[in-house]
Amino acid sequence: MNFQPTKRFSWSWSKLKNYRTCPKRHWEIDIQKNFKEESEALTWGNQVHDAMAKRIDKGMGLPPTMFRYNDWPINVMKLKNTIGVDVTVENKMAMDASFRPTSFFDAATWFRTVIDVKILIESAKTAITIDWKTGGNVNPEFEQLGLSAAVMFAHYPWLEQIGAIYVWLGHDTQTVKAYRRADIAPLWRQVMPEVQKMENAHKTLTYEANPSGLCVRHCPVTSCPYHGKGTR
Repeated sequence: MNFQPTKRFSWSWSKLKNYRTCPKRHWEIDIQKNFKEESEALTWGNQVHDAMAKRIDKGMGLPPTMFRYNDWPINVMKLKNTIGVDVTVENKMAMDASFRPTSFFDAATWFRTVIDVKILIESAKTAITIDWKTGGNVNPEFEQLGLSAAVMFAHYPWLEQIGAIYVWLGHDTQTVKAYRRADIAPLWRQVMPEVQKMENAHKTLTYEANPSGLCVRHCPVTSCPYHGKGTR
């Protein structure tokens, strides 16, 4: 493997997922950017996220292929017109390794996330986060919701509670999880061992392949000896 020096260590939920799946995949796609993940499902997901953001933020109509999703942004837009409620879309948020808020591209940034919809109700010391999901399966990954809550608590000291929501657009349903500040410490105890493994791999430039059934059809890293095979 042709290793090159890397930038300061930072991570996101998607990078952690890629690392869990296969460290070499994470290296090639997320760090070296030698390969790009491409699929119809990924393209569709990006198009939906863009359209939903424009619907809520600018009042633009959804394209015909997404009309069936329209009730969700309409409900958010009603909140947008409520006094004392702040609604924003495509929120790029970050924190440093001491869990202090940073800007997304700050040199000290350690963790990054993008929150599709952020709703702040300061008078109630409450927030709501929404993550649009376009996949075929309902598979709540509560760590992602928790990490979004963690960065929200870092940025808004007045926050006491957060309602984190996955909206499963293809199923017209939602998964909701409530967080208070006391819930964040157990989350970090759960996630940090793997994050530390990622950081150690970053320091040592050690990204070994982890072949599995996903190698056969679902990995774009054609340079890997397990590509299309999935066995050691």
